[in-house]
Amino acid sequence: MKRKVNLNEVTAKEPVKVDTEIQASIMHLPEEEVSKASSFKLHIEITKKPVGYNLKGNIKGEVELTCSRCNEKFMHKIDKDFEYKLLPTSEITGGEIKSSELDVKFSDSDVLDLAEVVEEQIILDLPVKPLCSEDCQLPALEEEKEKSTEDVKSGVDKRWEKLKTLKDKLSKEK
Repeated sequence: MKRKVNLNEVTAKEPVKVDTEIQASIMHLPEEEVSKASSFKLHIEITKKPVGYNLKGNIKGEVELTCSRCNEKFMHKIDKDFEYKLLPTSEITGGEIKSSELDVKFSDSDVLDLAEVVEEQIILDLPVKPLCSEDCQLPALEEEKEKSTEDVKSGVDKRWEKLKTLKDKLSKEK
């Protein structure tokens, strides 16, 4: 399993193609979002340009996330194509960022760590609000709604009991 690519070996005439598997244990995925992760299959093609390199590839694997509605764990499949330019830091210019510069990464290293490439693409693919399914419901809200309906029928709303107790306590102190 190849983990690093020496960029000095990439020529303008022949791109370097790598098919490898990256283990989740060597990546630093955000623990507050990702509970577990499978190993990831990576296909990447690196092409030398007059200045820098073009990287084009695909990653496949799975991460375990927690649903933002029901708080249950679920597996999120990742099958992501990506493409960006790798430029030396000397190419950083001041001023506004142009839309053509959004898919650019800057580095002066001669070695490309493939685990870092996979890690970055996984983080970019994570949903902002993970859902186990589109029709996921909030079970706690339904239970609370049923309790509230029962309380209204009985004429007593238990949600206000603590406030009533506090009010009574304050009245006795005066």
